Amino acid sequence: LQLWLFLLSAGCAVAVPLAVWALGLVDPMQALLLGLAIAAYLVEDVLRRLHMACLLFQRIVLMDLTAIAAALLLLLVVGQPTDLTVTSFLAAIAVGQAAGTVAGVVALPAAERVLVSLRGAQWRTVAAYGSWRAAQQALRPALLTALRSAVVMLVAFEASGALELARVYAAPAMLVVGGISSYLFASFARARTVPLGQLLRRADRGVLALLCMTAVCTAVAVAALPAAGPLLLGSLPELTAVAGWLAYTAAVSAATPYGVLAAVRSNPSRIFLIRSADTVVSLGAVVLVVHFTANAALAPLAAAFGAALGGLAIRQILLVPLRTTETKNTIVSTAPHERELEKNA
Repeated sequence: LQLWLFLLSAGCAVAVPLAVWALGLVDPMQALLLGLAIAAYLVEDVLRRLHMACLLFQRIVLMDLTAIAAALLLLLVVGQPTDLTVTSFLAAIAVGQAAGTVAGVVALPAAERVLVSLRGAQWRTVAAYGSWRAAQQALRPALLTALRSAVVMLVAFEASGALELARVYAAPAMLVVGGISSYLFASFARARTVPLGQLLRRADRGVLALLCMTAVCTAVAVAALPAAGPLLLGSLPELTAVAGWLAYTAAVSAATPYGVLAAVRSNPSRIFLIRSADTVVSLGAVVLVVHFTANAALAPLAAAFGAALGGLAIRQILLVPLRTTETKNTIVSTAPHERELEKNA
């Protein structure tokens, strides 16, 4: 993992700035700062996930506060004698992420604060799992991008803007789901010796908890919409669109615990296939609903159908059969030992 991090961060820090510089989007100094910012961001992000794996979520807050403080301090210093530019912000990102990295390294437990050697690295194992996980994580952003594109083509560009305004207003609820998801993934990963049946029951309880949290967030968001919408966004988002995004969040919250449990215990390629199928279903539902109603606000509500269906499919198609197989294997492996105890008795 550590060697892949160094390889990918160095490769992206060189390839991306060279590409955007060759396209004429940035000057040489901006390209250099962009490379430093990319490398620092990737290292800091993986350090955050290492803290998650150790269930040290409170130390992630320390990392984030350090990164924000360092970036704002640099902007404050640079902005005193001259105007802020894109170069200033790229420098602030690089410095902030580097400061967060240092804070993350210092906050790590001593057992985790090591540099590995090149010898014995399982490059293919990490690449095989990581590539499938990366592809799976790309599906939801791809769905949202396709959803916006479908709204633009079927309705109008202005409708896409109004839909995005509602999404931003409902975003805190999705952040809650994302935070719980990070905890569940680390928790399930650390419980690899626990029987799958117990973890599946824990995932069921996690679904109920997330749905309750989403319901509370939905009630607060809808009740506060007339006052909070204009205050936060400068205009009032459409109620139907806000409700649709909150319904999509609820669907994601119902699927997330099963998805992270399957990511720990099941084949990542099978998870990707199911998630790909529910993405296609969601997009198809969006196209059909928006085409026949010409109401872009219904798009996130249609997308919620596929997300909920994907979570149910992961539970019933992957996790339940895996639990059955594990239970049978446990019975078979303990049977000889029980017969021996009966003989001795």
